[in-house]
Amino acid sequence: MYEAADLLNRIDHHTAPILIGFGIAMLLQTVWLVDALRIAGSEQRFSIPIFCTFLWFAHDLGAVIRFDDWFNVYDHWFMKLFWLGLLSALLLELVFFAQILKYGRGELLPSASPVRFAVLVFVGALGTVIAWEYLRSLIGDPLYLASPAPTMVAYGTFGAALYIRRGSAIAQTSLMWGCFTAMTVAWWGTSAAFFTDNFRAWQHLAMGVFAFGCGVAMTAVIARARRREGLG
Repeated sequence: MYEAADLLNRIDHHTAPILIGFGIAMLLQTVWLVDALRIAGSEQRFSIPIFCTFLWFAHDLGAVIRFDDWFNVYDHWFMKLFWLGLLSALLLELVFFAQILKYGRGELLPSASPVRFAVLVFVGALGTVIAWEYLRSLIGDPLYLASPAPTMVAYGTFGAALYIRRGSAIAQTSLMWGCFTAMTVAWWGTSAAFFTDNFRAWQHLAMGVFAFGCGVAMTAVIARARRREGLG
């Protein structure tokens, strides 16, 4: 998809705007995910769709365990910062797994015992890791900088599907969706403006438009639904 050296060179030549843009994206992501943790604990329901948790974990685990690539092979300051950001996200995802185990069985598979449900969650996560590694081997994304796009599109799709399946805004907030929406602007705006031409391809931009559209729609839907349901 892109040459690693070319992209890292562009990062070095646009350091300030890239740090600002991705710094804003990281801040918005943190608020989004921390609010997801808060509302799940408050309303006793998991707040992140299980598929997203599987996919994000597979993606971030793959990047984190490639420590040697970022710190020795490429030895670039941006990739070291990126690794730290993905490590923090991976730790949050472990908490999302804990919430699925705690709150998900009654909603998703009430007939299963806690042990059986935990085994199924583990198998699902393992299968997703294997599938992700296979798919990643087929694409040219050596720096993991193109792959965040489908992970964000997944939340736009499956977050909406979670609301539709439940028929309720429980365990989702307009703050979560608002931060997600603003994060898509920061991420796609920065990557399209300062990365290589691949990040200005219509397919990449279309994913950004789709994720943003989902975010805008769901921010409004969740805000209205929570008022209607008396969820605060």
